[in-house]
Amino acid sequence: MVSIVALAAAGAPVFAQQGEVTFGVQVRGGASYLSLNHDASMYTPLPGPGMASYGNPTSILSYEPLYTMDVEFVVASRNADGWFELVAGFPIAGGGTFGDRDYEAGQTLYSETFSDLAIGGFGDASLRFSLPGEDWQVGGLDVQPYAVIGAGLASYAARGLRCGAACPSGPMPNTRTVIGQDVLSASAGIGALLEREVSEHGTLDFRVEVAGGYMGVSDSHYFRPDLGPVPNIAYDFATLGVFTELGYAHAVSETAKIRVGVFAEGQLGFGRVVFNSAGGGSGPAIPAWSHALSGGVVLGASVAF
Repeated sequence: MVSIVALAAAGAPVFAQQGEVTFGVQVRGGASYLSLNHDASMYTPLPGPGMASYGNPTSILSYEPLYTMDVEFVVASRNADGWFELVAGFPIAGGGTFGDRDYEAGQTLYSETFSDLAIGGFGDASLRFSLPGEDWQVGGLDVQPYAVIGAGLASYAARGLRCGAACPSGPMPNTRTVIGQDVLSASAGIGALLEREVSEHGTLDFRVEVAGGYMGVSDSHYFRPDLGPVPNIAYDFATLGVFTELGYAHAVSETAKIRVGVFAEGQLGFGRVVFNSAGGGSGPAIPAWSHALSGGVVLGASVAF
């Protein structure tokens, strides 16, 4: 995501020089879009008020966009045998817009509402470490292959309702939380890192990562009594994502550096969603898919020991 989501494991520079351990802190800010979709068009709604049929997609829940700012703590080390870096990030600010759209057959818009987004706590962590063997030679450049694993847990709340093109439920004030979501993510993959000195004190670094993983969304629709107690909707996705980051690090002393960078990420997810029932139990698993895009900037500083 949204690292929705989240979007979650974020790249960090390899600050450490040969034989050093480096401690750093950085602030990462950006915007992301995450869409959760499902298709229940093969089913017929129960008789009564509400939708007469289900479209494909039946529902789209989207963060459009989600703005976040995280603080990240970095520990890195490098020696003759390789390197590693451990990053732990925690949200410090955020917000945005949450959209909820429901469709009948023929993609007739049944409901469209928008809410204010608020972020909760939790965070994410990632570990990167060099792979054994020789570096890759690409176009005369020395490229370092590495592995990456990460996990994260994020909490979001959609507050209030503003009506869009169709709004059978009517508006609600933003003092009321209408939907809450906890997003759990885990991934593992490989990456490639290129570092190049551009001056006596400056180094450019570029990395690209491809990772597969899992994203689970625990959803609470607080004003859907037909779905029973919250959390009442569960999404499960297998994910595939690509992450890139370009940075410039500048040495301000023999042991201290500052760095600025830009990053971009995309992710696709395919899986299922299950809705609970007020009568007990849950309904059938329904096909679901997700897609996410994010990008932003990072600013940090580090000290080597």
